[in-house]
Amino acid sequence: MPLTTMNNADGVFKIETKPGKSDKIHIFANGEYVSTVDAAYWYSSAASRCDILGEDELYALLSEIEKRRAYNKALRLLSVRDHGKKELFDKLRMLFSEEAAEEAVERLVESGYLDDEAYAKRLSDELFCRKKYGSARIMRELILKGISREDAVNAVEGLDIDDYKCIIELLYTKFSGSLSDEKDARRTFNSLLRMGYGASDIKKAMREFLQ
Repeated sequence: MPLTTMNNADGVFKIETKPGKSDKIHIFANGEYVSTVDAAYWYSSAASRCDILGEDELYALLSEIEKRRAYNKALRLLSVRDHGKKELFDKLRMLFSEEAAEEAVERLVESGYLDDEAYAKRLSDELFCRKKYGSARIMRELILKGISREDAVNAVEGLDIDDYKCIIELLYTKFSGSLSDEKDARRTFNSLLRMGYGASDIKKAMREFLQ
């Protein structure tokens, strides 16, 4: 809430708090709700020992609270699954200011919780081993996640994929019953294209399989 919309006298705000659920503390300025923070942070802050704050002091407090909430949200997102820096920043930016989102990402990078190079390697390995994607599709998926082209290239090269051999394996497993006629063959060809394999490798592999 913009401070200019609240009742104040000469830029001075009376601070009050009310306990919320769990360990939450709701903060009010001149009787109007402005934010919620965890009790551990609130009681360790200088603001908790003040009944009155100036406008700059209140802005600084709310900014620090937002940064803390952004960082905690980032940790929760990372506890669910890995993220790249850009992907995590974009999610945080939907909820918090650009400054808070940037600081959260920077803190996580500095602490080692966020590493695009390592994330790219883990994700590329998963896409290759679990989804059997070809190198081109894996590259696209990494870049869509916000991974830099350099990190994406390094991750894909680290897999040492032989697209032709992968296609042969897929024809004997996933698509073993999908080449019975021309229509099925065309559908299989398009599926392999979407998986990131090149047209020439697919045609060559399908000829060998049918022979």
